[in-house]
Amino acid sequence: MKKSKRTLLWEISGDHVKTPSFVFGTMHVRDQLAFGALPQLYGCIDQCDALATEFRLDDLPSEGGGMARFSMTSPPLDTLYNPRVYRRMRKAMYRYFSLNLDSLKFLPPFFILNLLNEQLLAKDMPMSLDEQLSSYAKSIEKECLGVETLVEQMALLEKIPLKHQLKSLRSMLENMANHRRQLIKLGQLYATGDPIRIYKSTRAGAGSLRKLLIFDRNRIMADRITEICQTKSVFVAIGAGHLAGGKGVLRFLKHNGLTIRPIPLSGGRQAGKN
Repeated sequence: MKKSKRTLLWEISGDHVKTPSFVFGTMHVRDQLAFGALPQLYGCIDQCDALATEFRLDDLPSEGGGMARFSMTSPPLDTLYNPRVYRRMRKAMYRYFSLNLDSLKFLPPFFILNLLNEQLLAKDMPMSLDEQLSSYAKSIEKECLGVETLVEQMALLEKIPLKHQLKSLRSMLENMANHRRQLIKLGQLYATGDPIRIYKSTRAGAGSLRKLLIFDRNRIMADRITEICQTKSVFVAIGAGHLAGGKGVLRFLKHNGLTIRPIPLSGGRQAGKN
């Protein structure tokens, strides 16, 4: 990819598109590395009628009872693992996160995995990048939309074989040092702002699930972004791993007849973090 296209921010235009519209590759982290271009991103949101994240963040459940809607329909985790393995995982969970695995055992393993990943990454900011963008949009009374729905994302999770989810959660808790290193590398990779490298890392991480988790969703997201852009100007913030590649959102937007133009990010890496 040409250096001029090594950016996570792209302008969308076209004959039937109300401009300016933008698509930005985000990451659900609170590490300061991800926040270098906030003023520029705010400026883009200012120009738009709406902000669209992967799903409306307001649809996320509150703590406590709200988690019940994501409960597993299969047996609880402590019956799906060998008792000795489960005890070892519960011990690791408490050691690294001060959390009791028993209190989460009715949730899908991948849901728990995502919760723990957020805990592992640095928390320099009070909220994640996508939450920050959504909060700003609401503060200036922009409409907040979802490219997908939370129900669709949870239905997607249910398509991931339970055996695969169980193996991934166990691997994380039993190999925490290595998992932490990989997660930190991902955050550092995001800070480079190179969509191709991020895409390749995301694709590799998805393994045999790449079609389900990445490619199929990219087609759907591109179609919905195209539809939204035809009615209003919108700032779209989706996972950075969905942008690039032969089956990436950017490519599908072009297939839909839209013109996309790279916009260099003015912030990039934070000072002193090279």
